[in-house]
Amino acid sequence: MPGSAPRTSSSREHLTPSEEAFERLLSGEQRVPPENDFLDDLFDRSDRFLDRGPFAGIEDARRFNTKVVGVSFEGRQDSIAGLSEGVELALQRQPENSYDPNAIAVCFGTFQLGFLRREIAARIAPKIDGGTRYRAYISALTGGGVANDGSERNRGINIVVEIDDAALRRQRSREGAEARRGWDGNLDRIRAALIGEHTPHETQSLVIDRVLAGKRVLGIMGTGRGKSYCFAYVATAEALERGRKSVVLYPLRALCNDQFEGFVRKLEPLGMRLFRANGAISTGERAELFAALESGAWDMILATPEFVRYHAKRFAGASAIDLLVVDESHHVGKARRRSGYREIATTLAAVGEPQVLALSATVDDESFAEIRDALRIEEWAIDPTIRTNLHVVDMRGVADKHAYVAQIFGKGARGIIYCNSRKEAAEVAKRLKKACGDRVAFYHAGVPTELRHAVEDAFRSGGIDVVVATTAFGEGIDLPDVREVVLYHLNFNFTEFNQQAGRAGRDGADARIHLLFGPSDRRLNEFLLKLEAPPLPMLREIYRGIKRSARGGALHGSSRDLADLLAIDDCRDRHIESALRIFDDEKLVELGRDDDGPYVRMLPAPGKVDLTANERFAEGETERDAFAEFADFVLGAEASALERLIDRPLYPERVPLRQIGRD
Repeated sequence: MPGSAPRTSSSREHLTPSEEAFERLLSGEQRVPPENDFLDDLFDRSDRFLDRGPFAGIEDARRFNTKVVGVSFEGRQDSIAGLSEGVELALQRQPENSYDPNAIAVCFGTFQLGFLRREIAARIAPKIDGGTRYRAYISALTGGGVANDGSERNRGINIVVEIDDAALRRQRSREGAEARRGWDGNLDRIRAALIGEHTPHETQSLVIDRVLAGKRVLGIMGTGRGKSYCFAYVATAEALERGRKSVVLYPLRALCNDQFEGFVRKLEPLGMRLFRANGAISTGERAELFAALESGAWDMILATPEFVRYHAKRFAGASAIDLLVVDESHHVGKARRRSGYREIATTLAAVGEPQVLALSATVDDESFAEIRDALRIEEWAIDPTIRTNLHVVDMRGVADKHAYVAQIFGKGARGIIYCNSRKEAAEVAKRLKKACGDRVAFYHAGVPTELRHAVEDAFRSGGIDVVVATTAFGEGIDLPDVREVVLYHLNFNFTEFNQQAGRAGRDGADARIHLLFGPSDRRLNEFLLKLEAPPLPMLREIYRGIKRSARGGALHGSSRDLADLLAIDDCRDRHIESALRIFDDEKLVELGRDDDGPYVRMLPAPGKVDLTANERFAEGETERDAFAEFADFVLGAEASALERLIDRPLYPERVPLRQIGRD
């Protein structure tokens, strides 16, 4: 509470090292901090990473229209005269360009016609440098002829730029095929890719063994005990050894997205073809996913139950599911709030009754029975390990959060500060630099991939000691010596709370979880959830407003422009973005970008449309329900109850720890 001293729910003088202790760290080997040259770039560009201007998101577009700039210089007008619509052009990176290191020239053969405009080049140059290939062609030639004053009018070129999907697929296919050809059947390579030098503990090994034996299995393990290792190992082994396909269900799309990038980095080098499937992915990524489902060219998909339920017909033939993993399966026992889990038995039937692996950290007697019944569980394994080294420091409602974290980390402590927004993560890190200097960095999904990797590598090697991050940071990092985890804002659900808190003290030594959130954070989170998932009345109002304003034509403008134009109470640009994605799914609008910028065009309505049956809408409703349940509990619970939530699994009392049948 404001002004109060920290309260620790328990004081323990003797600490038991975890089974997952990192031997190298405990042996005393020292880290050699690397150079942190990337930090100046990170902080200098922090505001740009938050930009949501007219070109925001163009780096994720599969296709866009634009003008070629600079066509009136250096005799280029003569080169344009012989061109025609439809002619293919080349995009050429010029990193040594003295005017703009992001420069992308537009060329016809050996002739340079001009450049992509600077704002666009800044966003797609990193993608080209990272291996993404683009193609371009002329959509229109403008100008030319003689003006009224007798002078010649300059010619212009409008082009369409699009990701060369065919080349990208060929490249990924070649890389995947090469990696698969290099697969030697050594399953230890999968273990090393996922957990490095460590070995799985007994319950992990038992769960994996029984799934590989073809059983329907339930595994119950506490936070930090490696549930994700179980399904990732099995999915990879089954894909590489037998060509089997696995789908992993998460209750929330944020959890799905958080784990995806880490799995890509660890498992793609082995030849795994990984996708994520939920309403938050971009249009381009969605198109790639559907193409893979059409061809069967995938191995593991991380998805929400809503996506699989609404697209069950796609999981057939070459894309039939062999193993369905139900993560956080305790929600099957809380069906009144979670429609995706309530209908899990129906979903299983719709996708052909694949084998099931269910995982959870919290299963009481009632939900245990419901999970067994709904998923037809044959065997189970329960890990009752308690992480006795974790301590909750209750500072909920502290008046000056910044002063508190500066006091913790200014003395050299090592840890992670979790914030709920990109802007807050950057701002907290900037302020903390005064106390920590070059020991601190920020991390969120808007930071370019190469800089995110630099932050991860520096934190892993000891070059920095403090990362201020959104929930995007942590999956795949799994460092042993995180001494302090600060929950600066209120989490959105129990799973996120447990995962973030559980990243402390994985070496078994003393670690603390500092709770700085308070009741005011609840209103902020409700607002943020509404931004990503507008409720039905707002969706209807946005649709009517766009239809009225478009008047049969294309309505140009960014999401911010549309929000200003429609002037709907409490409607922001992100409400518009979320609504347009839903309308696009339902074929109510056409979204695109031409020379005048992004546009939305109304399409003929195919009769009565039930937006509540849209997967994105259903995911949003699920997230709101999950937050309400979490906030009701965590804002009023005692520190001791919150510590129990973090450091131990909740498992049924009237069943044995093991139920293993015979093969």
